[in-house]
Amino acid sequence: MGCRSRPLPITLAVAVLSAGPASVALAADHALRGEAPFRVPAAEILAGLPADAPISADDLRSGRLTFDIVYDDQARDADADRHVGRYPAAVRSFRVRIGATSFDLPPQRSEWRVSDGGAGMNHRESVQLHGSLPHGRYLLQAGWIQLNQRAPDIDLRGSAGALAGDGLPGPDALLGFAASSPFDRVFYLRLDPLSAGDAGTPARPLLYLSTSSLTVTRAQESPR
Repeated sequence: MGCRSRPLPITLAVAVLSAGPASVALAADHALRGEAPFRVPAAEILAGLPADAPISADDLRSGRLTFDIVYDDQARDADADRHVGRYPAAVRSFRVRIGATSFDLPPQRSEWRVSDGGAGMNHRESVQLHGSLPHGRYLLQAGWIQLNQRAPDIDLRGSAGALAGDGLPGPDALLGFAASSPFDRVFYLRLDPLSAGDAGTPARPLLYLSTSSLTVTRAQESPR
């Protein structure tokens, strides 16, 4: 009498659909929401903004910046270095709001970067999100950076520091990352005019905002 083969387990991919027509949160995805108030730039900077700039003087006068991130912490590492992680496919959505204006930075132009004392900087760990968005004759860039750095003779690789490796942290580890100081946890926004000669090369920055006044929490759903 032949042996009966055991049925193979079936794995289901679960998706949670929100009320929005295009908002889909996959089972491995996590949503985060941040508040990043900033100091209003000087009056001469506001007065010097071109009329076609994607960020207005009123947006800057608000002093209010928020961001929403949806990412997959199970995405593949695209860097072979065991102390450096690069995750270009991890970002599902990255939205930045400044004043009354919102920008959706394309996932294909956004990526997470993780360093567990890599790139010859054994004393420094970091988790960074960077994204960019071409907008007319401008390039908008935004990012969230967290650093843990010690004296140059301290080796933070492996379990010695805030990270155990170069894997992309889940939301709890990301929100609980032990930055070395409040100033090593930053959100930035940069606006560059694109040079006339090369539409992919930014010239001198038109605007640069950076703030360490951050509050980041889990969000209940993906941004709309």
